[in-house]
Amino acid sequence: MNTQQSGLSTIRPTSLADQVHAQVQHMITAGRFAPGAAINIAQLSRQCGVSHTPIREALARLAAEGQLIFVRNIGYRLPEPPTVKQYTDWAVARVVVESNALLYILGPIDLALIDKAQDINDQIRQSDFGKTASGIRRFSELNWRFHATLIGLADNAMLEDAHSRLYASPQFSRIFLGRGVINQNDVAEEHERVLACLRDGDCQAAAQALRDHIVDSLDRDAQQSHISGLIRRALNGRLSEDNSGTA
Repeated sequence: MNTQQSGLSTIRPTSLADQVHAQVQHMITAGRFAPGAAINIAQLSRQCGVSHTPIREALARLAAEGQLIFVRNIGYRLPEPPTVKQYTDWAVARVVVESNALLYILGPIDLALIDKAQDINDQIRQSDFGKTASGIRRFSELNWRFHATLIGLADNAMLEDAHSRLYASPQFSRIFLGRGVINQNDVAEEHERVLACLRDGDCQAAAQALRDHIVDSLDRDAQQSHISGLIRRALNGRLSEDNSGTA
C-alpha cells in the first residue's frame, strides 16, 4: 500500500518523531487500528516515509501517554476498549487535576487566556462536526484545548504536565463515531458558565462549575446506566447507599 492509497502523507524530514506521533494519534482516533491490534513498525515506516527510529520514539511516547500498550517481545498494540473502571478512573483524575487547578490561580487571572478559551468554545458551539472520524477528532481536540487553556491559568508547569498525561480523547471519543457528538450545545453552555465565573474573579465558583461540567459530560457520554452510576458515585466520593439514614 503506498501513501496515496492509504490516505497518509509522507512525513517531512523535520521533527520526525513529533510528526509521526501526531500522525499515529490521528490514525488511532480515526479507527484505523482495531482494538487490541498490533502496530507494525515496518509498515508505519513505509507509510510515513521515515526510518524505524522516529517511529519507535513516537510509539514510545504514545505508550507513555496511555494511547498504546507495549508488550515485551511482542511490541506495541492498541488498547482494548476501556473498562468501566478505567473510564471512571479517568473521570476522577480529570476532576482532581482540572477543577482543583482553578483554586490555585496565583495573582490576577490572565484575561488573554480567558479570551483564548472563549474563542475555542465558540468554535465548539458553532462547528458542525458530523459523524465522521475527522469531525469527531476535531471536536475532541478543540474540547481538550479548551480544558488545557484553563489549566494554563494556574501558570504551573507541573499541573500542565499532569494534565497532558490525562489526554485520552483518542480512546474515549470513539463512542461518537457514526452518530455524532452528543450534547454539543450542553458542553458549550457548561464551558460558558466556567468562563463567566472566571471573568467575575470567582475561582471557587469556577472550580465547582468545571467539576460539575466534567461529571455531567462524562456521565452523558457513558451511555450505559450502570457505568454512569459508578462514575457519579466515584466522583461524589461515596456510595449512594451511604446517604441513607444520615442527618
